[in-house]
Amino acid sequence: MAKYDWIALENEYILGDYKSIREFLKEKGISRGKSTTDKTKDWNDKKQSKVIQKSSKIAEKVIEKESEKEANEIVNINSIADELAKKVLESIEELNKHIAKKTNKSKIVEYDYKTNKPKKEVIEEIEEILDYESVIDRKGLNLLAGALKDINDIKNTNSSKGNEEKAISDIQNLMVKIKEVSNADTD
Repeated sequence: MAKYDWIALENEYILGDYKSIREFLKEKGISRGKSTTDKTKDWNDKKQSKVIQKSSKIAEKVIEKESEKEANEIVNINSIADELAKKVLESIEELNKHIAKKTNKSKIVEYDYKTNKPKKEVIEEIEEILDYESVIDRKGLNLLAGALKDINDIKNTNSSKGNEEKAISDIQNLMVKIKEVSNADTD
């Protein structure tokens, strides 16, 4: 009987894509007998164990990648919410500030009496922007309070799966509210 490296053959079978021990032995030119059957009796169980272990590792990797993706989405949503909160806080400081624009125009005309026409015409425009403080804008304050509440809701609800789209929609709505506050301040 020929001598075989049964450990190497076992590893090759377990790690290979062989459908059965019979197929493997036939490909290797090893005849099937009592001693061959004894040497290969646990190979199918070990191969099945390897397949289960491989499937388990694949599932772990997939779960890890999905978790990482969701974690990044949550971090992005939180950072956007934080930026919006900063903008809201900046707006709060400006609730009682108003801007007024004052424009003075003057026209200087040099007249040519010989031709009875204007010789030179200069228009001078001086624009002055003034800011002043007055009573806090209640409408703006209410809008900012609502915006802060929305930011808090976004940050508290974005951690569960499926809420990313809702959080993004909430952030977009919140940005519209902040623009309304900005526009209300300039009115």
